[in-house]
Amino acid sequence: MKKTTLFVLSLLFSSSLSAIDESSQNIQEKTKPSSLSLAENNAPFNNPNIQKLSLKNAWARVLSSHEGLHAQEYAIKRASKMKLAAKLSFLPQIDLSAFYVYLSNPIKMDFASQKQPGIQKATNQIHQGLQNIQQNIPSQVLTPQIQAGMQGVMQGFGALSSTLEAPLLFSKQNVVLGALSIIYPLYMGGARFTMVRIADLMQKDANEVYRLKKLSTFQELVKVYYGMVLNAEVAETLEEVEKGHYKHFQNALKMQKVGQIARVETLGAQVAYDKAHIASIKAKDVLETSQLSFNSILSSKDDLSPSNKLEIHTEKDLPNLSWFVSSTLNSYPALRTLENQVQISKENTKLQIAKFLPQVSFFGSYIMKQNNSVFEDMIPSWFVGVAGRMPILSPTGRIQKYQASKLAELQVNSEQIQAKKTWNCW
Repeated sequence: MKKTTLFVLSLLFSSSLSAIDESSQNIQEKTKPSSLSLAENNAPFNNPNIQKLSLKNAWARVLSSHEGLHAQEYAIKRASKMKLAAKLSFLPQIDLSAFYVYLSNPIKMDFASQKQPGIQKATNQIHQGLQNIQQNIPSQVLTPQIQAGMQGVMQGFGALSSTLEAPLLFSKQNVVLGALSIIYPLYMGGARFTMVRIADLMQKDANEVYRLKKLSTFQELVKVYYGMVLNAEVAETLEEVEKGHYKHFQNALKMQKVGQIARVETLGAQVAYDKAHIASIKAKDVLETSQLSFNSILSSKDDLSPSNKLEIHTEKDLPNLSWFVSSTLNSYPALRTLENQVQISKENTKLQIAKFLPQVSFFGSYIMKQNNSVFEDMIPSWFVGVAGRMPILSPTGRIQKYQASKLAELQVNSEQIQAKKTWNCW
């Protein structure tokens, strides 16, 4: 029984040794350098054809291709145009107008149709009186000259009577008028000055928003740039570690064949190599992701690589924390934006107050007409004047808008104070 057991154990031991030898040969075949998936030629830091950029050149490319920065530049130009438009509100408004009107009927007055008995009666009495004078004057006094004069007076009154009996035309059916008008606000409650100051603050705010966008974009570029540098160095280091573990594993296989080390040590070398290989693959995946991020922020379709290396200068002394806090409070764009918003809210309150104040304007006009009717002859050629307006009751909610502007002023004041407290705490 014992002999049988020993024989079976010897067979199992010999079969396991042969299996180990076969697995060792298979592992050695699988882990030859020609079949290693190191992919070192595909790494950005090992590619001689890839374009390398310094941080300065990369930032120049970002400034020229980043659409977010371009959008803020357009916002600055827009604010500049709005500022100029606010200044132009001090100019007068000059309009050239033309009118053509077709009337259904001419404007006229018909005394005959109106049956004016007083006019007809007065005309008849004058005519009768002249006839009586002519009849009562002696013939020796009524010289030919006097008789001719009396006949002329009677003919004149007859013509007047016929004229009064005919319709009097004031205007024809076609009326054409033109006017050159001017309106110049003299006093608007200070609204124009307030709008100019608001437009100026809006331009400053657009500049600060652009600075903030530029700063955040630069921080993102530095993060991506040196992140790729760090990932490349990590991938390169792990690749060297993988090569070292592979060499150690190959040496372990050779030493196991000659019986210098046990199988367990060979398996340990294999496990160490597998771990190094997996870590190297992960590092290359991270490097590939950072490569995509770097290409994206540069808006490039071709692969680009940083040329700078990580350098930490420990010999330089940094300023105190108070210096950084003071510099931030004085120049950080976000705090400047809050300060501009405070000033804008104050000016907006003044703009709402102007709606309660009177308004005074100068106006004038020069009228161009055809002068072919009595109505057009009655219209003056030009006129000037001064107009005033004092709003008493308005459906626009002036009081509520004033209260809302005061609340907005308190809101931005609180935000500014809290922002300064936050920076001081840092």
